Amino acid sequence: MGIAKNIEAYAIYQDYTENTELFIKKLSDILNADFIVNTFDIECNLLHKRDKITAYSKPNKYRLNIWYYESGMPVYELTLPINYEYNNNIELVFSSNKSVHIMFLTFEHSWNEFIETLKFDEDFYYEDRQQRIERYKNLRNEYIRIFNTIGIDSIFIVTDALYQIEDIVDEETYPILTFSDIPRIAKEIDNLTSFDLEEILQINKVSEMSKYFMAEPSLNIAFIDNLNIVK
Repeated sequence: MGIAKNIEAYAIYQDYTENTELFIKKLSDILNADFIVNTFDIECNLLHKRDKITAYSKPNKYRLNIWYYESGMPVYELTLPINYEYNNNIELVFSSNKSVHIMFLTFEHSWNEFIETLKFDEDFYYEDRQQRIERYKNLRNEYIRIFNTIGIDSIFIVTDALYQIEDIVDEETYPILTFSDIPRIAKEIDNLTSFDLEEILQINKVSEMSKYFMAEPSLNIAFIDNLNIVK
């Protein structure tokens, strides 16, 4: 963990419910999976036997943790496999205000390296820029498949730099959210400017890149991804 190291995202999931049985059953149906479930209270005490396995007789099996914090509303932490060079798993945390915190979008091992690559600024020691862009597209296609299956339409990609937007998952501060609220709030409170990731990935020449993107400091940049496949 470190400032501006991890690459994360935020989204909206409309089918959140505090009824844990209904939530798990819906995920089971759409992911064709059973779950290894652990439920914890605010002090990290396990509330039932460890690694309780659901019994839907599905071919896949994924890990799901359920947390109860001050509000008493369940927070669901789902770990799913992803076929990517830098990660085997992706993690989604569903909160009661319908926000989803998505972790381990490891385009690169640091945010600055990712942005420098997109800006044609990186020194490419072991692979050229186009190889990296193809790797980014592969990761996109992997997570698009996952998010489309779950029912997530768009994501807001950012690093972890002590932004106030990281509190977007707090249902007391933000009790009701739509996706358009996320980039708007990020601009208002953190001065983050959002760019279209799909559009940025399609640019092959520095002369074609947006001058606004090129001029923006890396820690003022965020991306919106509307989850269209890039060929």
